[in-house]
Amino acid sequence: MTQADNTPAPQPTSVQQDVRAGVLAALMPFGAGMLLTLGYAWIGVFGVVLAAIGAAGWAFRWHNKHQGWFPQQLTTGSVVGQTALVALITLLLFVSIS
Repeated sequence: MTQADNTPAPQPTSVQQDVRAGVLAALMPFGAGMLLTLGYAWIGVFGVVLAAIGAAGWAFRWHNKHQGWFPQQLTTGSVVGQTALVALITLLLFVSIS
């Protein structure tokens, strides 16, 4: 008997979980790109470096909090929180550009 025989079969996900994962998969790179653009708009090249460090910290925190990039049970609150954060970054970028 091998180790693979003792592992439980993965549980199927619901449509809501798949939608949340899809929204999150779109939000994270978009938010990181907007953060880099915001850093460049505010400070220039040094702002891009700071924003890259911030985006890496954001991703590291997400991964540690949820024990993976796309956890099996992704809550709506987590996705709404990420959406609010990306919306704030986008709003700050558009305000600083205009």
